[in-house]
Amino acid sequence: MHADHEHPHPHPHAHHEHAHLHAAVRSRNHVAAQPEPGHGLTTRRQFFHFLMGSAIAGTSVLELAAHRAAWATAASATAAHHLFEIQKAAEGVYFAFAHPLAVINCNAAIFVRSRDVVVVDAHSRPSSAAALLAQLRREVTDKPVRYLINTHCHWDHTQGDRAYLETGHKVDIIASRATKDLLEGKAPLQTKSPLDSVPQLIEDFAKRAERSSSTAEKAFCAEQIRQLQAYREDMKQYRLELPTITFEESYLLEDAAFDLHLEFHGRAHTAGDIFIYCPQRRALASGDAIHCWLPNVADGYPRLWPHTIDAVAQLDFQYLLGGHGPMQSTRTIMRCQRNYIEELVELVEVSKRAGQTLKEMQQRLTVAKFKSLRSNGYGAFVARTLAEDNTHFGPMPPLQNDVNDNIRDVYNNLDRT
Repeated sequence: MHADHEHPHPHPHAHHEHAHLHAAVRSRNHVAAQPEPGHGLTTRRQFFHFLMGSAIAGTSVLELAAHRAAWATAASATAAHHLFEIQKAAEGVYFAFAHPLAVINCNAAIFVRSRDVVVVDAHSRPSSAAALLAQLRREVTDKPVRYLINTHCHWDHTQGDRAYLETGHKVDIIASRATKDLLEGKAPLQTKSPLDSVPQLIEDFAKRAERSSSTAEKAFCAEQIRQLQAYREDMKQYRLELPTITFEESYLLEDAAFDLHLEFHGRAHTAGDIFIYCPQRRALASGDAIHCWLPNVADGYPRLWPHTIDAVAQLDFQYLLGGHGPMQSTRTIMRCQRNYIEELVELVEVSKRAGQTLKEMQQRLTVAKFKSLRSNGYGAFVARTLAEDNTHFGPMPPLQNDVNDNIRDVYNNLDRT
């Protein structure tokens, strides 16, 4: 195949859409197009619940310069925190590991092809995406990003999408059809505006600083407040961007360097999770369907999730580029996560049949009761990873907090299909 020529190959049920978005995000018009050839904040999970996937009014194209200036300001405000560490997995395959911030970013997988770049997931805000784009140019390549892939619909993976569309180069956003439906609000999804929660979080940190006699803790609170205020300013420029290419089951991006197989293997973390598989480099980008934190089941399908991981495990890959936590070069954590979800379902189901209340389950099903958390040191690994990946002063909240969240979400979603 000629190095200049690329042919994306969709599954027969794929949809190609170009989204024309008005200033008000609720006013959308879609025109069909053919693809072009060629401890920080209470707890991480509580923060997730009230920040997930919201859109606020955007601004016009004429304000592009203002957007970039605002994002540059926001990015410079957090530059000292070194937002990402770019790690090389294989030739042309990189992992952008997200460092801790008051408002979490996801990781990104980066595939540098013969003439352009494919990026997987876009973080929690436009300035973070803009910062990663600048870091890519400095550290990896000056090739333009041609495709941005959203592994799923959640805010910390999609709110930076717009920064990619304003690079001056043609960029298509690719996602599953289910993810696009979720972003559009066509399917059930718990949503609240990110900006709704930030004032309360700022107030909480201010009160905590007032109560503390520790200079270090006061400084920590002040830094969290500064980051939250920067996030709030950054999000004033936010506008929801919808995928321009969608598919049902699979989509292929061919290139002279290597192929990328975008695949839906079943419901898991959400109804629309996709995996990006590069067979030539034995690399797999997995979003939040497989990563190094405890799984978040708030929008999940707990009975189906282990089977989805089983299907993915049939692929021949070595490097696992997850949405949170460090890159993996073995399958140990993937298997541990799969077994933990399966055990969660079993324990909650048995407890439900016995007539136990949710509170009783959370009191009885302690971390020590889970064989899957003891196996291969999985519980200790997750606890350590959460502490390293999330801002906190002093010890992190106990892992039981996240396990209790899992128990609640599995209890609520047990029969979701």
